[in-house]
Amino acid sequence: MGALTMDELDAKIDSKLNEKKSALRAEFQEVFDASHAEAVHKGYKEEPAVIKLGKLINLFGQSGGSVDKMAFLSKKMYGDDKEIGGYVSKALEAGVPSSGGFGIPQVLSARVIEALYAQTILDKAAVTRLPMPNGNLRLARMDTTSTVGWVGELPAASTTQPVYGDVNLSAKKLFAISEISNSLIRYNSVGIEGWLARDLQKKFRLALDYAAFYGPGTQYSPNGLTNLGVQTIGSSSTVLDQFAPRNMIALLKAANVPMTNPHWAMSPQMESWLMNLKTTTGAWIFLQEMSERGTLAGYPYHVSTQISYTDTTVDYGDLWLGDFDEFMWGTGLDMELRMSQDAAFVSSGTTYSSFQRDSALVRVVGEHDFNVMHPVSFVQGTYSVT
Repeated sequence: MGALTMDELDAKIDSKLNEKKSALRAEFQEVFDASHAEAVHKGYKEEPAVIKLGKLINLFGQSGGSVDKMAFLSKKMYGDDKEIGGYVSKALEAGVPSSGGFGIPQVLSARVIEALYAQTILDKAAVTRLPMPNGNLRLARMDTTSTVGWVGELPAASTTQPVYGDVNLSAKKLFAISEISNSLIRYNSVGIEGWLARDLQKKFRLALDYAAFYGPGTQYSPNGLTNLGVQTIGSSSTVLDQFAPRNMIALLKAANVPMTNPHWAMSPQMESWLMNLKTTTGAWIFLQEMSERGTLAGYPYHVSTQISYTDTTVDYGDLWLGDFDEFMWGTGLDMELRMSQDAAFVSSGTTYSSFQRDSALVRVVGEHDFNVMHPVSFVQGTYSVT
């Protein structure tokens, strides 16, 4: 075999280095995943980051900054700690041993601190979904019943009959798209693509939940309860008192609402106000029931920061009550989550190719609409505190 040229020699060396780097990277990921899976399986608690950092500082000090010595000492001193071995392997790959310029490797936990999300209510209230196979659904409804009355021996020949209307559902599209670098997907150790997908799904559910109560009913968005003609009581100046929940229940019962699946919905502030209500003698009114049974005046309640609350000179907020068996949730497409590395997207009027940018697009889409069988089945209370 002939002698290699300088270019061929350089290419061969680069190839070997890349193979070594890939092997080290794979070894680190394998050790990291195995250690985490084993800890989870055995029920071990993760070792505090400060302990991990202390081990790394100790290794660095005793090795005099040599990564090779750190690798040797890590096996001798912490042979049972594969996570430390993984950090040192990563340092071998990315650092410069002769100068020790990598410093102390960063301690990265496999756990991700996710955002704090609002709580959803629709699923907790066990709302039944109605399929919309063609993107729409129409149901007949009796708006006015027949009239029956007592008459004499020869009654007048007048007739009576119900008056009918309808309830319509028409799918509205809920959509989001996000771009993520393929390099980030390849090299991250926390499953960033899964993290992004979970975030999109949670935000999707939150958008549905908010629209169910406060949807504006525009061309592209559903009508929420506030725009469906439900009953209302109180105002921003109506002080919340011990009679407010009972008054709202009375409104529904007076309208002959079946109350087969009643639920309250409120903000955390409204929950606090209700829990703090006392009698004139200082006894708590709802505190024990709400704390121990999760009910208000006998019906289950749910708390979400998406329920309206306004912080002004005199704070006020919404208190919802309704029979959720009367709520109609039309679903054409529940939620579709897709990922593509070839698609294009438009941002600020400019079209970008994910293939050219070496990125991936994550898209979530669904088609939904909301309505109620009888608007009187829900009441929106608005109350304040002084």
